[in-house]
Amino acid sequence: MTTTTLTHSPLTSELIESVIETLPVQSRIMIRLLLLQYLEPSEDDVQFIVEDQPDSRFMAGDQPQEKKSLVAATHEVTERINQYNGFLRQKRERPWLQVECLKKQMTLTDLTIRAAEGLLTSKFHVDRAELKDRKQSAVSALPRPEIRRLERALEQEEIAEDDYHRDRMLIEYQTLVRRRERQRRRLKNAEQEYELSGLAPLQDHEVAHIWGIPLGSLSARKVKALTHYLSALQARLEQEAETSGTEQAQSDLWRETFRVLSRKPSQRSIVTFIPGIERTEEALIEKLKTFADGTMPEAAESGFWQLITRVHDSEHSGPWHSHARAIFALQRLFAIQADSEPTLDELEEDLLKATRPKSKDDALPAQQADEQPAELSEQALGVLNALAGEIDDKRTT
Repeated sequence: MTTTTLTHSPLTSELIESVIETLPVQSRIMIRLLLLQYLEPSEDDVQFIVEDQPDSRFMAGDQPQEKKSLVAATHEVTERINQYNGFLRQKRERPWLQVECLKKQMTLTDLTIRAAEGLLTSKFHVDRAELKDRKQSAVSALPRPEIRRLERALEQEEIAEDDYHRDRMLIEYQTLVRRRERQRRRLKNAEQEYELSGLAPLQDHEVAHIWGIPLGSLSARKVKALTHYLSALQARLEQEAETSGTEQAQSDLWRETFRVLSRKPSQRSIVTFIPGIERTEEALIEKLKTFADGTMPEAAESGFWQLITRVHDSEHSGPWHSHARAIFALQRLFAIQADSEPTLDELEEDLLKATRPKSKDDALPAQQADEQPAELSEQALGVLNALAGEIDDKRTT
């Protein structure tokens, strides 16, 4: 007795591209345009689009008197394809960079939490029960009032420095736990956005803009092309199922096509600095460094993450730069994280330094008594005199 095994759809990117290659030319171009973020039209496809465009001289409205040359029309279609292709690629690259940066950030946070737990149990003799309670109440804890209370008690000598150091380390531990939870939620949202961005085909009006044909005729071509593609793909899958002796599972082949093609790695874009997050690139890099090593204050960290991941689509940047600003910041953050790999001992030393009570001598720098006021140069004096204006002699008498 033989049994039939139900398997998943054995779709591969090579199989999809081979099926598309066998379609009629018009259907092949339509499918490639719908899958533009994964498959680019060939030169023959562009040439067919140019020749298939209706003559604008016979269309309604204010149209040019002369027909475009073949070279100019080819260049225009190629520019439109590259424009939409770049936008779709950046739309998918931005959440992918978020996922990669958050994974590195969570690895560092986990290692820091491990260092804090090791210090609390070994150096400060905190038992596991109290550590568990602190971890569970970390989300609702208010660190600022507690830190102010500890500092005030230390100034008034109501608490020993060792007790201050212990309680301050517990507050820092709760801060790390909250940071880990925020990063987990951000990673979940970024993964969902990355998955959804890979399942979106090119819209009808965008295909019509590239092809240069009305939406009415485009709809009929789209239905015809999808019918050809799905029928050919189903026939190929049934043929392979008969060869292997397995039963093919029923699935949405169009959606599965996107899922298979979305496994391809995202292409990296070459972007330049665009002001908006910070005025200069140097200021942005400095903030990214503090964000990467975890020294940015908790209150500013959430707002900064929203700034570097936001889709900037405004009248100043334009729709085609909406992802470039965030991609630039995330690429620099990814590079900073790759260069920084602290060890457990280094993290423990940083935690001890950040939570150690400040001595009274280090609280305020000593004033230098022999400081002399800086003398202005002759040019600076001239500027001041020019701003003050000439002295009125009548007032001095």
